[in-house]
Amino acid sequence: MPIYHYRCSACDHEQEVLAKMSDPAPERCASCDAQGTLTKQIARSSFQLKGGGWYKQGYEGASNQGASSSSSSSSSSSSGGGE
Repeated sequence: MPIYHYRCSACDHEQEVLAKMSDPAPERCASCDAQGTLTKQIARSSFQLKGGGWYKQGYEGASNQGASSSSSSSSSSSSGGGE
């Protein structure tokens, strides 16, 4: 469930509400109990990348595996040939 941020225009109290997307907005301020003074605030969203490192190397597949192995072998052969 998403967390929504609201600010009261009467007392400037900020509150967070954990609610379903289909739930109505709160009608009263939790601090001053004023009705109809809450406005929804824009907040930062967050997400977390998990997995086998696909964000570092691209999606796993035959085309990506062949490209990474050929680039590493060509760099090692070029540095070894200069001696």
